[in-house]
Amino acid sequence: MKKFMKKKMTVFQITPLNTDVTDLKKFETYAARAAKAGATHIIVTEVEKSRWIWERDLSDPYPNWGMLNSALFKIIVPKELKSYLPQDYADRNFALIKKRCAILKKYGLKAAAYFAEPFYLPEEVYRDHPDWRGPRCDHPRRATNYYYSPCMDNPEVLAMYRSAMKRLCEAAEIDYVYLHTNDCGAGICHSTGLYDGPNGPESCKNIPLAQRILGYFRVFRQGAADAGRDIFIETNSNIGFKADESVMDAVWPLLDDGMAVNFKNNKGLPLSSLVEVNHEFTYSPVRCIPSYFEYLRQLQAAFESESTILKVYTYDDDLDGFFTLYEMFCEHPTRSFADRAALLKKFAAKVAGARNAGALVDAWQAIDTSLKHFLDTCIEGFSWTSVNQRLINRPFVLFPEELDEDEKSYWRPYLFQAVDEKQANDLLNNQNTSFIRGYYAVFLASKCLQKMRTQVETARKLYLKVAETAENADLFRLAADRLSLLNCFAKNYLHAMKFQDIVDSTDYSEEPEISPQWPLDADPRLLEYERLTRAEIDNTYEIIRLIEGREREMLLLAPTAALEDIFWLSPEITGQLRVKANTMLNHQLDGKRLYRTNNK
Repeated sequence: MKKFMKKKMTVFQITPLNTDVTDLKKFETYAARAAKAGATHIIVTEVEKSRWIWERDLSDPYPNWGMLNSALFKIIVPKELKSYLPQDYADRNFALIKKRCAILKKYGLKAAAYFAEPFYLPEEVYRDHPDWRGPRCDHPRRATNYYYSPCMDNPEVLAMYRSAMKRLCEAAEIDYVYLHTNDCGAGICHSTGLYDGPNGPESCKNIPLAQRILGYFRVFRQGAADAGRDIFIETNSNIGFKADESVMDAVWPLLDDGMAVNFKNNKGLPLSSLVEVNHEFTYSPVRCIPSYFEYLRQLQAAFESESTILKVYTYDDDLDGFFTLYEMFCEHPTRSFADRAALLKKFAAKVAGARNAGALVDAWQAIDTSLKHFLDTCIEGFSWTSVNQRLINRPFVLFPEELDEDEKSYWRPYLFQAVDEKQANDLLNNQNTSFIRGYYAVFLASKCLQKMRTQVETARKLYLKVAETAENADLFRLAADRLSLLNCFAKNYLHAMKFQDIVDSTDYSEEPEISPQWPLDADPRLLEYERLTRAEIDNTYEIIRLIEGREREMLLLAPTAALEDIFWLSPEITGQLRVKANTMLNHQLDGKRLYRTNNK
């Protein structure tokens, strides 16, 4: 296989964070495939979710982001922290990484690392070592406790990072380290990108941020060098909707070779290019929805970039598209949309036969178009809504505070970043933020979702057309059912938006009019409430029909019911959906308590 462009390193991520990262058999299958495709490195530092930081205080929803991400001290516990951090958890993670590295060695691959750093430490650490306390790194709107990262300028803290990095690199041939910061429980002292605003200890307040970052990078490099390794390293704090942190950019001219901050090195060029279709925060938890047009667009952009390193993130894919398309692109790099469409047609012929190639490419283009309409809603993925807010399995009722334990216990503990019951009962409160609120916002977002659903339905029908003659017909029928399920998730959010808009426009203190007048029309809100709840009940039963008996083929789920969390739906989701439908049916007359009813 030809080497991709003139890159020094091609890094594949084959174990996405919100999956069962402990599956070594799957890791080896994908590592072997990545090696065949031309990878040089694999990210090995994805670790078990650190549930212990969530379970310390289940009333505080903030630690969930941090639970999801890896950090150096979750793998290597310095001797100074052994009385504060769970050693058995770190030992499992370290053992997992060593086993992964043994697999990589079989296929001539090396390792790369991804961490959220500097990651916060338990409060007890700072009570005993006050000089180690760095900035508050929590999100003030979403946390009920304070969380502090360690100070990047404290010599004792830096010594712990150096020793831990040395030990990690002794076990893993790591050549590249990416540090995600000012998010997910990590933060840099006095940085403008902190959710709490610039803050930190007085002792380092006047140290230039550029000097702080450079010193931190060098500590990681020194730790690696102590183990005989020379690493590339970069960090990024420009995340999502947050304003870019331009103050960090002052470090660019001072960086050593092989370093980058916010996508630029000391020559003003990116150190790495990322190819990531972002399934996790778009169409997940529905499995294996291909975004091949976007994948090739990003590969082409990486091909044209002057970056040194290529990073390719993969997800489960029935058609082996991430690896095969990478190989095909390396053989014949594309230069235009027409080139990408032609390459996809060749790939389609491989997986479905020449007679079906055109229809399959049309299906993939419809999925690509659907994703653009979906992103226009700004809801940032069904992971945020249907999963994090449990919209998919919680009942839509007008008086949620009256639900009993059986009606509530299977979803309420898993709501993401709702700090009180008022927020929890608001279907449009996503991470204590309302991206969509009010009639016109709901109207516009609904139009986007309707356009998305039309394109998804087009793709579904094309898959079924392909299944009529393809040798692997069952695979395409399964793909078509997944698209039906995806549209059920879109319906679910449509119904949630409109339902909450009715709630927001209702004065709960007013008694409904009970008039003997005949004929009399019902309050329009009652009729809409009844229509929406019936539609959501029907949608719930449709989801049950689509997934029952094959839940894991259709959805990303927790490995076990006991491991259900904010990011993972339960493998018992089908039973939960039945409870949702029954609860809504039991409460369908609640509208009469708020609105005027028909008298005709």
